[in-house]
Amino acid sequence: MQRHRILGAAIAAAVAAASPVQAQPTDVPAQIKLIETQPADMDRATWKDRRREVARKLGQSKDKRAVAVLIKLAETETFDIIGEIAIEALGNLGDGAAAPTLQKIAADPARDKAQRDLAKKALARLGPEPVAGSSKPPAAGATPATGPSASATGATAAPRPPTATTAPGSPTAPRPTTTAGTTGTPTGRAGVAERSSATNDGGSATSALGSGAAPSLALPVIADDAIAAYERVTFAGGTASFGYDTVRKRIDFDADIAGQYQKRIERESMAWGTDAGAHIVGGYINPEGPAVSRGLQIDVTADGELRFYSGAVYGVGRAAGAAQLNYVADVTDDPDNTLKDSRFTADLQVAIGGGYGRLIDVGAAIRVRRLARTLEAARALGTPINATTARRLQLTWWALRGERSTYSALVATVAILREAGILLGEPDAGLSYEILNVLRDSQLYLRPSGIDAQLVFGEGYLQRPDDPAPAESGRVEQLLASLGYGAQLDHDKLEASGNAYARLRLFAPDTQPSPWAAGVQARLRRFSYGDHGDPIGALDVSADLRLSNDDLEDSQIGQRIAGQLGFTWWINAASGFRLAASVGEDRGELFVGAELTATYGLLDGTFAR
Repeated sequence: MQRHRILGAAIAAAVAAASPVQAQPTDVPAQIKLIETQPADMDRATWKDRRREVARKLGQSKDKRAVAVLIKLAETETFDIIGEIAIEALGNLGDGAAAPTLQKIAADPARDKAQRDLAKKALARLGPEPVAGSSKPPAAGATPATGPSASATGATAAPRPPTATTAPGSPTAPRPTTTAGTTGTPTGRAGVAERSSATNDGGSATSALGSGAAPSLALPVIADDAIAAYERVTFAGGTASFGYDTVRKRIDFDADIAGQYQKRIERESMAWGTDAGAHIVGGYINPEGPAVSRGLQIDVTADGELRFYSGAVYGVGRAAGAAQLNYVADVTDDPDNTLKDSRFTADLQVAIGGGYGRLIDVGAAIRVRRLARTLEAARALGTPINATTARRLQLTWWALRGERSTYSALVATVAILREAGILLGEPDAGLSYEILNVLRDSQLYLRPSGIDAQLVFGEGYLQRPDDPAPAESGRVEQLLASLGYGAQLDHDKLEASGNAYARLRLFAPDTQPSPWAAGVQARLRRFSYGDHGDPIGALDVSADLRLSNDDLEDSQIGQRIAGQLGFTWWINAASGFRLAASVGEDRGELFVGAELTATYGLLDGTFAR
């Protein structure tokens, strides 16, 4: 008898060992608590992401204790993707207690269409009860599709209410689904299952914009510790005209054009930048006969800077040069009245010193933030855009900066977001348009942020014409101080910026003066957008105060106070028109003015961490 008991125990143990190990049960109470209460050690963005993940798991748990919290989410979370996750989860759980809530959502015209469609699908999985808004009763003798065997794809033999089994090709027929979370829908807002596929399988869903992997591009090389970078080529045109007077038989031509190249890299321990530009103003009048008038002014500037940081404190070396050529010729019939004059001036200077802080262009980072806000408003943001994805997006935009069309940037952006699991599903026409507006936002050009104070000692050489005798020429030593500030406020729609400077000449010979100058400028810019993110323009207000003393005999302190109000209409990333009115006072003289400026930007690439 004892032997039989031992043998039976051995057989039972062998059977138990051969049986598959059961998975540990889900801690449903802990998950419910996480959904209802934000943990003290978790930031809000991480908590919202964890809530979505937990809601999905509760829908797969088949535990009826999750029904109450999922009903609450479905009813209240109308502007977060977790609400749609909860609706689908209620259908997965198959508890009839959720039917009233799902019927209410399906019949609510104020709810998003994607939510109403999900509620109808969830109701279909609860059983044969009529779906809210459906005019046909379920088929006679239908067997309720409940429990774990129920399938949203209709894989079971259980018949469905008409809303879930409309014949293919009819206006209300859902697209066939091949695998869980993979849809063939090329456009339109996808449901939660389809959207979550971008998170689960790296964007395997068929996509009209972001299909497949992101395009392979030659991305700009930016160091891993780069804080910000930019490279720009800009052209600006003033007036340009050409004419021929048939009565006086005279040709007239004049032009005012400028160009600038800028590049800067900001890294953790160092920064360097270069800035070079040229400005040409010329005119030509050639009437019949020997008389002719010509005028030309050419300005060329170049500036380079190198910094080494230790925390927020830095040492800096700078080199700058500027040259100006002026030529005037007025030839008449009388040789005694003929005038020809050319003048050349040049400044060369090197400086060394130190400073505190950084003032960087964060326009590229604002573009990423605008993109995240756009996706969140459309309930298409699965997870926050992390630093790695933000970097990849910005470098891709930089690589595509020479494209005349924004289409390539749109396709690449959607593909990158879907691969990272950030964009939930294929964007519909409305969301695609809003993403496109973010990519084409022309108001993200030169958006300063931070504070930068600098004090340097400069050694320079000035070349000036001898006639008239120059006040300053030859070797010049001076002390230069500057302060810059920038801040982006009100969700990046308001900008406050300013700068101050001071200059004092040192060690001047007795025959030359020791002038000084100081000034401060402040500006506010308010950026305006349309209902769907269309960049419209920027209203700006600025004030300017300058003081100087030329240190000449009987001279007084000169001052200039001015204010300006302007509006800029942007037409692309760095191009636009600006109309401004100004009023000011300069040493007792009042002046008013207006100006119209056109700027065209080319190849503007930026990055900001």
